[in-house]
Amino acid sequence: MKALAKKYSPAKCILLLADGVKKRQYNELVHAVFKFTDKDFASIAGTSARTLSRLKSDQNIPSQAAEVTISLMRAYSRAIEIFGSEDNAVAWLKTPNAILNNLTPVQALSSRFGAEEVMDMLGRIEYGVYS
Repeated sequence: MKALAKKYSPAKCILLLADGVKKRQYNELVHAVFKFTDKDFASIAGTSARTLSRLKSDQNIPSQAAEVTISLMRAYSRAIEIFGSEDNAVAWLKTPNAILNNLTPVQALSSRFGAEEVMDMLGRIEYGVYS
């Protein structure tokens, strides 16, 4: 999965946002790495599971879901760098956190403010600054 971390570097995520996130890219991260169902992720991404499930692999997912998916890509890539493994990164992103009012970092990524907070938390962890 380290290949996924490199594949979704911040620069590449910006390009994805401009071009749109294809269903196959969404599946690669959301289903294969995080083991979320369309229903689980739809509630976080602000869309319906039915919309996500009926898309073909070359179609773009809805813009709100794409934004959350890209935030997840960025956080996942950064968490791998900090925690040293894909498993540790996924575990941290799926664990409720008191700083986020007991939301998981993945749930917090549903908003821009939450995504900023998750990335800030990862930076603080990297430098050993705990709040």
